[in-house]
Amino acid sequence: MEDTWGIPGPTFLIGYVIALIAIAVIAAVNRKALFRGDRNARVDDLGPQQIAYLNGGDRLAVYSSIGGLRAAGVLGTGAGKTLVQTGPVPSGVTPLDSAIHHAAGNQARTRYLLEDQWVRAALDDLRAGLERRGLAVSRDTVKQARMWAWATGALTLIGVLRLFAGIANDKPVEFLFILIGVAVLTTIVLARTKRVATTAAITGLRQLRVQHGYLAPQQSPAYATYGAAGAAMGVALFGAASLYAMDPAFAAEAEIQRIAAGGLAGGSSGTAGSCGSSSSCSGGSSCGGGGGCGGGGGCGG
Repeated sequence: MEDTWGIPGPTFLIGYVIALIAIAVIAAVNRKALFRGDRNARVDDLGPQQIAYLNGGDRLAVYSSIGGLRAAGVLGTGAGKTLVQTGPVPSGVTPLDSAIHHAAGNQARTRYLLEDQWVRAALDDLRAGLERRGLAVSRDTVKQARMWAWATGALTLIGVLRLFAGIANDKPVEFLFILIGVAVLTTIVLARTKRVATTAAITGLRQLRVQHGYLAPQQSPAYATYGAAGAAMGVALFGAASLYAMDPAFAAEAEIQRIAAGGLAGGSSGTAGSCGSSSSCSGGSSCGGGGGCGGGGGCGG
């Protein structure tokens, strides 16, 4: 019986594995370059909300602002778990602080703040500034990184076509089926890439966590000790758990999610892109080392 497509099963399997690994390795190198950022960029002169954005994106930036406003005594909760103003907005606040304080005047709920036009505009400006400094990954850069999913997607399609052709030709296809699964998983990982902070920013954030270790939730920081700036920075560096540690009743009433900062929980900043990181992909493709299976008799259709 003739080989499917005129290519012996083991030969096809070996080529398939090599192609999958090659794409993963090239993607890893490219993505590392894309996410590098400006090596000379500094984070020690950033405000809490900028740091929060790098650590956990929009939502953590909002929580950091809420923490600071609450510590300043100008934000509270009302009926229906809404935010309310408990005082005039302090001087020298950020645009995001002003936007959230304004939303509290309309008794907005925390979960809907990202939909508020003023909050959204302030967050967009915050992100744009970080991008210009080489600290935040732009959306266009993330899209470029996701483009590698097309390559593994094409490889998946070739594998599926070969699978059906092999079945029609009454050839064993078990190992090919496994490799197609690996290709599908790699495609999903690449397509779902998320990244907020550049590699340069992540390095700086690690140092900041060490310097501000006293704000970590396990240290039970208090508003009275560190004030509004300390509260905002605690949330920025260690996540919403800091807000629960400082003011658990308010955090619960305001429906603050217990999210951790990206660098601590492997969320969207530190290893953030890591869910879709190239290294993950190369690890996945190494599963394709099941190509070793390809050595076993014609199971590549």
